[in-house]
Amino acid sequence: MSNGTLQVIQNVSANLRRARQQRGLSQDRLAELAGISRRMLVNIEAGESNVSIATVDKLASALGLAFLDVVGAPAPADKVHSALPLRIWQGKQADSHGNLLESLNRPGMTVELWQWQLAAGDSYQAEADAPGCHEMLHVYAGELEVRLPDRVRKVGTGQSLAFASDVTYTYHNPAQALSCFSKSIIMYPHRR
Repeated sequence: MSNGTLQVIQNVSANLRRARQQRGLSQDRLAELAGISRRMLVNIEAGESNVSIATVDKLASALGLAFLDVVGAPAPADKVHSALPLRIWQGKQADSHGNLLESLNRPGMTVELWQWQLAAGDSYQAEADAPGCHEMLHVYAGELEVRLPDRVRKVGTGQSLAFASDVTYTYHNPAQALSCFSKSIIMYPHRR
């Protein structure tokens, strides 16, 4: 994960390799299905790549898995989910991070609940999600700028915003205080 924790990077490596092998896919074929390079996949499976959230999502979709199935600790056969919350993104500043709180996977749709915070002046640059994906966020402390290709939306404490996340976007904290917000991502795996 882009600046993700070492444990999450190890989880991604093990889970991808296991799922790919269970499905009888070569690294070349999985890379092709996910739209990434084979070299990138080799590095991810080796635990040597700090991969983006969007790339992990592409790989999960190509394998028919939920995002949580790839980033979570490998679960024993008798458990459904790995332990949550799980820190997926860690910024350069200690107060900047994104935690996956819950994931609900239903036929044709996945909804994820996240808790994020950004230190003063910090940003997170996101890659575009799959077509049709949306985010809904709610700022419960501080301020947040959501920089979309065609506009910048400012969201203050107690305010919410919904937007299509199938474009590149940036979260930015323009203030001197910590920005804390929750977000839900609505994804349609069949559209990937």
